Amino acid sequence: MGRAQKIKNRIKNSSFFGGAYLILVGAFVKVLQLFIRPNEKQILFISYSGRQYSDTPKEAYNMLRTDPAFKDYELVWALNKPNIYVQPELGRKISSNSPTFFYHLLKSKYWVANSSIDRLIPFSHKRHIYIQFWHGVPMKTLGHAEIGLSRLVQYWYDHVQFDFMFTYGDYDLEKFKEVFPKTKRFVEHGQLRKNIVTRYQKNITPARVKYQLGIKSEKPILLYVPTFRGYQAREQTTLTQATLEKLSETYTVIYRGHYFSEGVKKGRIITADNYSLYKLFMITDILITDFSSVFFDFAVYGKKIFLFQPDFNEYHVRRGVYLDAKKDLGLPVAYSETELMDLLQADNYDYQVLADISQQYNPHDGDEAATALKNILMHLS
Repeated sequence: MGRAQKIKNRIKNSSFFGGAYLILVGAFVKVLQLFIRPNEKQILFISYSGRQYSDTPKEAYNMLRTDPAFKDYELVWALNKPNIYVQPELGRKISSNSPTFFYHLLKSKYWVANSSIDRLIPFSHKRHIYIQFWHGVPMKTLGHAEIGLSRLVQYWYDHVQFDFMFTYGDYDLEKFKEVFPKTKRFVEHGQLRKNIVTRYQKNITPARVKYQLGIKSEKPILLYVPTFRGYQAREQTTLTQATLEKLSETYTVIYRGHYFSEGVKKGRIITADNYSLYKLFMITDILITDFSSVFFDFAVYGKKIFLFQPDFNEYHVRRGVYLDAKKDLGLPVAYSETELMDLLQADNYDYQVLADISQQYNPHDGDEAATALKNILMHLS
């Protein structure tokens, strides 16, 4: 974890520093609003608060930059480390870690994000349009339901005003109504990230993905995606290195950690923390995760999903979940490494469970969200 992120975490998790940050930066933004008028045809994009060039904001960016209807729009990307992103399609980049970030934010009429774009300062923005594509179906609790949430983050949940928030379906719509009570309008047309799958399938072959990752083996590919705990766990939370090495005898094992987590760096395991999750989906035969909502997006492929939750009781008490994956969703769940090995070797996987999850929690086509986004931008310009 970098020094900048450690400073952010200290501010976020301290009542004193969080309160001071909210007051000082909030006042700074209000002063800027007096002097900065938004460009009616400028859109600012950010993914995971500047940590990545990825996910739905990236899909929205690529869709709009190639659409003739938006050829005269200024499309701007905010990144914590803009200099490390050299993709040829990226145009204007600005630093989301700089004090000048708020100038660019206020200069842009439209904001497209999958988490906070306002740096946890939920200020009034009558001349701007805040469009939120949240980064997954909520499996873990959020807002007031989340145990131990800092005051600064809770204040943001309670007061942030999304003008438009896109939802997957009825389930997350109801959850987000509780979590983000100030949202002006929910857009019930699914998530644009489904089009990431379609675009990759058209333009990238699985062989190319394997080549980029250095995979030469014909063994089935197992993708392991543990989530971040956010607390010092007393129980085991992830697969041990020994078990990962054991799995690598049968599978090509790819480890993709949460952006706050430390990756696996040794043995025969492929670490792909900064590689596109959706490219990994293309070549994956089996997904193992724990309490991450990533399986909702992977379920559309109809390929095996297993959950490894050795800290089930501790996680429920210390972090909290909305859904019990085994009872509510019917997914196979292992509570020990031995149990997981047994599940992987069984030959009675219920694929209908995956179809049911997709139908209930992720039913919309990606083009529905694409059309809805374009309509918002064009009708409000």
